[in-house]
Amino acid sequence: MPKPRRTCKFNKELQLKYPMFKPTKTDADNSDVHCPTCKSIFSIANKGKCDLDQHLNTMKHKKNIREAEVNNKVTDFLVPKYTNIELQISAAEGTLAFHTVHHHLSFRSCDCSVKLIKKIIPDSSMAKKISCARTKSEAIIVGVIAPYSLNMAVQDAKKSNVIGIATDASNHGSLKVFPVLIQFFDKRMGLSLRLIEVGNLENEKSDTIANYLTNILQKNDLKDNCIAFSGDNCNTNFGGMNRKGTQNVFSKLKNLVNLKLVGIGCPAHILNNCVQSGTDTLRIDIDSLVLKIYNHFSIYTIRTESLKHFCEFVEIDYKKLLYHSKTRWLSLFPCLNRILEIYPALESYFLSENNPPVTIKSFFEDKLNESYLWFLHSLMYIFNEKIKAIEREGNSILEILECLEDIKACLRERMQESFFPMKVKEIFRKFERDGKEIEVSILKKNFLFVYERCYEYLYEWTKPFESFENLKWMNLKNIPSWESIQESITFFIDKGINIQESLLFDQFCNLKNFLKSSLKDDSFNHLLSHEKWTKYFNDIHVEENYSEFLKICQYFFAVPAQNANLERIFSLMNSQWTDERNRLNISTVESILITQFNFKKYSCEQFYDHLMSNKDLLHKISSSQKYS
Repeated sequence: MPKPRRTCKFNKELQLKYPMFKPTKTDADNSDVHCPTCKSIFSIANKGKCDLDQHLNTMKHKKNIREAEVNNKVTDFLVPKYTNIELQISAAEGTLAFHTVHHHLSFRSCDCSVKLIKKIIPDSSMAKKISCARTKSEAIIVGVIAPYSLNMAVQDAKKSNVIGIATDASNHGSLKVFPVLIQFFDKRMGLSLRLIEVGNLENEKSDTIANYLTNILQKNDLKDNCIAFSGDNCNTNFGGMNRKGTQNVFSKLKNLVNLKLVGIGCPAHILNNCVQSGTDTLRIDIDSLVLKIYNHFSIYTIRTESLKHFCEFVEIDYKKLLYHSKTRWLSLFPCLNRILEIYPALESYFLSENNPPVTIKSFFEDKLNESYLWFLHSLMYIFNEKIKAIEREGNSILEILECLEDIKACLRERMQESFFPMKVKEIFRKFERDGKEIEVSILKKNFLFVYERCYEYLYEWTKPFESFENLKWMNLKNIPSWESIQESITFFIDKGINIQESLLFDQFCNLKNFLKSSLKDDSFNHLLSHEKWTKYFNDIHVEENYSEFLKICQYFFAVPAQNANLERIFSLMNSQWTDERNRLNISTVESILITQFNFKKYSCEQFYDHLMSNKDLLHKISSSQKYS
């Protein structure tokens, strides 16, 4: 038999010698060759190297080479739209814009920042190409990052099925600014808050606010998802303590959005008003007294220096007096504390003055009046601590209920035990020894009535929270009973949440097993309620094993618990929208606040990483459409 003919192959030696050709992936014996220039495949099985040379000398190949050279010369003048370096530059510019608003800098500072970066990093090709001055930085925030943040917020809220909405008003010059927050529960992140709009309304009428909120919900396709409204406790929002009126925001929203809407007033506001209501029963106006004492020294160097001498005389350290405002809920306690720290010096100062303010002088002339300060100092300590706890970010109704119950219990015990602080008792005993039992007896009754008045006020104004009493099992401080869970099913069904009882019971068995091990862990016990549920959902990977509990959590944790988050937005606004930056318009401020609030958990480094993982966002940063 004749020997089989040897087949030439496109081996490594030929590949090195003829790099313009490529081996084919489908040829098993490696005898076919691909020419990228001609976009054709030919065989070298017969002649090997000669076949390659023959192809190079064909008219077709030479023509294709000439055309390729012409095309290359044209493309040399065209920069690829999105190369890796261009994406990195876009990420750098986006991060610089974010850095500017994240740290409350002005857009004007970007003019300097870009020049400085190029100056201190002269050998960086990226630094030379960064052009993110004030106009571009503002365009990136207003035209790219803020809309992206808003879109993310709305999409996340829709996944949760239900949301709560909250708003409040603040004046900025002649403008009435209304930020709007939405709250929802995410099984991965827990209780989530997002800022979706900052608007300017012409007035604070209930019709205006209700229509404003309804339009925002409709615009973002969230109207059918809204189950709760939160605001401060003014009559415009809720129509008073009993909520019987119809000319208020809450009543109008129920008609416009959801007849089963839940209304939550701010509990921190309630506690502040509770103290005011209690102290109003006393014959001395402590708020006015504290403010008068502060104003007497605030801008007068001679008076302050004189007070320092009195501090030296009575051998106590001088400490600067603090300003108290009735609208700042946490300011009275530290002001009282500071006055009591230098009380002997203040007393000596005002009693030695020739023409002191009459109100202040009459207060210090009666030695019994010191007991007012010590009594209110003790009372304010309780309220001060609970207001701080209520204002904590991430609180749900469960944490609020616990704080309110603690204060009620404390007031009840003080009334039952006729409690007075030690300092107050010392003053009382001293005056009783001096034969002034009647004055002391009257003052004791007045102080006890303060407890009573505070308790009554708190009881009346916290009634809306009582509807959540049957849901205390959701704090997961212990293993709940099935009876307690079963009692709460009616609440959710009445709110339009479809709960399958038999499936919920099966999932309850899984919850018990989870809690048996988790409650032994101290770190779990210190978590907020929504964080415990998030941990549970993340540990149970199959949704069929927790679907009904997820419905319950999505509804319950969508109900805003307090208004402090809106106060945080006003603080952000005031730090950014200053007298020096008064040329900012409301739409720019809105974009800045949305970026700051919704990305508040991101550091600048983390935000850069986030941008680098999102090419669509980088393309928008580099696009000219952001200026439109």
